Amino acid sequence: MRRREFVRAASAGALGAGIAAGSGMLSGCSSIKLKQEHQPIDFDRKGKKPVGTMPMGEIGTTGIKVSKFGFGSHLRRDIIKNEKEREWMIREAYNLGVRLYDVYDKEQNCFQYEPMGRHLAPMINDVVISISILPWEDRTLREELERDLRLFGRDYIDMVRIHSYTPDDPSWGQWEELFKYKEQGKIRAVGIPIHRPGELEFPLKTYPIDYVIFPYNFYHNWTWLDWELKHKPFGEYDSMIAMLKEKGIGIVTMKAFASEWLIYPLIQLGKELDKTEEVSIPKAALHYIINSGLPIDTTLGGMYYPFHVYDNVDAFFNPKMTEAETNMLKKIRKQVKVIAQNHLPEHYRFLDRWATDSIDDSDLDRMT
Repeated sequence: MRRREFVRAASAGALGAGIAAGSGMLSGCSSIKLKQEHQPIDFDRKGKKPVGTMPMGEIGTTGIKVSKFGFGSHLRRDIIKNEKEREWMIREAYNLGVRLYDVYDKEQNCFQYEPMGRHLAPMINDVVISISILPWEDRTLREELERDLRLFGRDYIDMVRIHSYTPDDPSWGQWEELFKYKEQGKIRAVGIPIHRPGELEFPLKTYPIDYVIFPYNFYHNWTWLDWELKHKPFGEYDSMIAMLKEKGIGIVTMKAFASEWLIYPLIQLGKELDKTEEVSIPKAALHYIINSGLPIDTTLGGMYYPFHVYDNVDAFFNPKMTEAETNMLKKIRKQVKVIAQNHLPEHYRFLDRWATDSIDDSDLDRMT
């Protein structure tokens, strides 16, 4: 039985047993119940400061040098107000070698351009700024870019992306503008975030896209996208990754922890599966990406609390994946489909289109 068929059957069985909308009784784990909740607020814990060197990469063939791990600023509304703690995290990440900062503003109502601009001011010329540009308050794209440059105190933004996939999109004309600003030196690289590989078809045919951002983790994983690859959407290429690499297009991954909606339930599941708590699920998830063998230029990860900085950076300082981590991820894969069905909000359901079809876990076996 293929994994997708297997997990659907498991999900149906679990749902038939009575999974509530806000919690999950996992198939095969009748004693484990998981609530639909985020990680509790914790700005006091820091943990042990890691020691090591952050590996560096380059965004495609753009010449933009970045740390292999990027500081994401996709924030929940209830923690945006904690600016003092956020400033410490940003500065500490910089001191540990993080040089890429991906910043949200109006998108997801994070509004981080202004505070991030202030927090990064002392090292603003030593970091790479990545944004998802979204004009608001009736500003034009030009007015929005001018505002963004002002808030970051820069003459240019390194990486700028938009959500526009077909000529029918109202924002399709912004591509032309962005490449004009790139020619003027106000933008160094223009990129696109995708939710499914087919969204690349029109942009790549029309514009010289510099980089692509897409979900990739131990569960949401391009490797098993046979439903997309059947019709060879990338011409002579066998995969999206091979096509992007051949064209010199940057490869940036997001959703390293399977999304903010799943990571805490997965952490709780890990505690139930292993009472010793030997394995850190977030660190195991990062180790999966690091050891995947994919030519990933950088990985973006959201960090909410101070201890996230130390834990996540340590995964790159000490990249070897342990046997305990692979075994834990194998166990979690058997249950995660049920968790996803009950914890992902509607606007994140696209992630399940990237869910693994493999049931043999051979990718994990190769990592240890």
